[in-house]
Amino acid sequence: MNETLELLVPVLGRALLNFLWQGALIGVIAALLLQATRHARPQLRYAIACLALLACAVAPVADVARQFAVSGSEDTAPVMVASIAAFAPVISQAAANTTAWRIDDALPWIVALWAIGACVLSLRMAMGVWWIQRLCASPQCDTQRSWQARLDAIAGHFGLRRRVTLRLVDALATPASVGWWRPVVLLPTALLTRMPVDLIEALLAHELAHIRRHDYLVNLLQGAVEAMLFYHPVTWWLSRQIRIEREHIADRMAVEVAVEPRRLAFALSELSGCMASAAPMPSLVLAANGGRLMSRIEQLIRPGIRRSSGRIAFPLIGFATACLAFYAHAQINSKTAPPASPVAAVSSAPAVAPVASTLPVPAAAPGPVLAQAPVARAGNHMRMHDGHGGASFALVRKGAGYTMTGSSDDTDDIEAARSNIDGDFVWFRKGDQAYVIDDPATVSRAAAAWAETDKLGTRMEALGSQMEVHGKKMEALGRQMEQLSAGNAESAAMKAAGVRMEGLGRQQEQLASKQAKLALAMIDADEARKEQLSREMEQLSAQQEALSGQMEAQSRIVEAEGSRIEQRMQPMEALGRQMDEAGKPMEALGEQMDVLGEQMDKLSTQAERETLSLIDEAMTKGLAKPAPVRR
Repeated sequence: MNETLELLVPVLGRALLNFLWQGALIGVIAALLLQATRHARPQLRYAIACLALLACAVAPVADVARQFAVSGSEDTAPVMVASIAAFAPVISQAAANTTAWRIDDALPWIVALWAIGACVLSLRMAMGVWWIQRLCASPQCDTQRSWQARLDAIAGHFGLRRRVTLRLVDALATPASVGWWRPVVLLPTALLTRMPVDLIEALLAHELAHIRRHDYLVNLLQGAVEAMLFYHPVTWWLSRQIRIEREHIADRMAVEVAVEPRRLAFALSELSGCMASAAPMPSLVLAANGGRLMSRIEQLIRPGIRRSSGRIAFPLIGFATACLAFYAHAQINSKTAPPASPVAAVSSAPAVAPVASTLPVPAAAPGPVLAQAPVARAGNHMRMHDGHGGASFALVRKGAGYTMTGSSDDTDDIEAARSNIDGDFVWFRKGDQAYVIDDPATVSRAAAAWAETDKLGTRMEALGSQMEVHGKKMEALGRQMEQLSAGNAESAAMKAAGVRMEGLGRQQEQLASKQAKLALAMIDADEARKEQLSREMEQLSAQQEALSGQMEAQSRIVEAEGSRIEQRMQPMEALGRQMDEAGKPMEALGEQMDVLGEQMDKLSTQAERETLSLIDEAMTKGLAKPAPVRR
């Protein structure tokens, strides 16, 4: 069990971190597609958002599967290997490698925090299901039977095979539908006295549209994805888009099957007034007030006109560009090396065998004190371990740098020995004492042990250079996108039209409320009173028509401004396609680096074992000497 967790935790942690850029990329693509289809049918936009959320759910699972497939049956733990061009940048490069190691060390904490968040949200989801079940089981009054009959009559228009149960509840302020196998419509008792019957029936038709489409089941799956990927903003944005489009689709289906568009619009307008002080409901409930009510009312009155929703695309593009640039930079740092015998990521070295007391180990006397060592003149290669008691050695080659395993704290001692020894040698540490081996045969065998690793390192370096070129292209495209997005801000005319439309919408809501009250009064009025109320209703309808004309004029302004913005967005879409094309070589290069990294893991582990064996052999033969130290 422990071995399984030790293997699973780092793999899961890396998948969670990788989803940061994967989710951002999915979000950018979804935002561009939604922007391009903003005037299309809501079914298409709903499908785009659902597929994007499904891709978000699949991406981490595929990443975990890929890591397990790559690792195979290897039981070695990866370590960080880096290269430095000279002694001067040793500290900065070592710091970068140490940061990478700290990220690896933090993976268990990342997974633990993710698990806590996922459990909390899953518990909240379970509590929501429990709360819904309690509402469905609440006792009913005699009025329920008459409204059940009305619901059954409306359900007949939708062709539902299963009977839909209606429950009157006090805990809600808006009608809602729950359940999939045994669907239930929850109707607030407060609405029975505040809204006319025909408007309530329009809201019930909307809820039956949700049931006809099995939206509750989709909403459950959507909630599960939110709980698992809660830490990424794209997950929540896509969920919001799905809910918005879901409400538009349900409105359209209700209009096509059972109610008139204007009646449903009036019902939603009246409902918005009732919802001013309503308490929030669990996201699992498919409520009639879901989505953006004003947008839904506008769609019912004037279908096909939408305000531009492209604002979200620009922050997502910037976020995705930053994530991709960070990922490319991390790939270059962790899998490539500058010139001169690079060393790739390898497994942790086995512990050095203890040396018997009878071996001719030189006395631990301090070596000659040297002056300040000069800066290294050739590329040096440093291999970092976690520094917890592991072996520390370096293969130093005259004029060609050195390959090091151990802590960066030993670099000063290695440079001190290098400045005093004219030739190749092996430096290593046993306890608190440092030694050198300058025996040509031993040094030659150590160099041969690392020869194949050096060849693979050169290939990794070439791939890293190619990846850097593609990374610069993507950064340049990202800067162009930022420049274009800066010029696509909403114009003053569009803002003014939007403000006027909101004012007109409020006036329409007030008129709709008055019309609803007149409709209620007409139910029990006599003929004379009905005639008077009808004249008042006609006056209100005339005012509604006038407001609709003004709303249409403002909508044309918004549409014209949106068309201009859409024209300016065309270069952005072309840049998005270029960004996709530029990312393909990066992905291919990353896969090649993964393959080379696998090979280097094995070769480096073998080379390290051979080097440690040579060190033990040299100490047995008395070839090791105290290393010179620096004052």
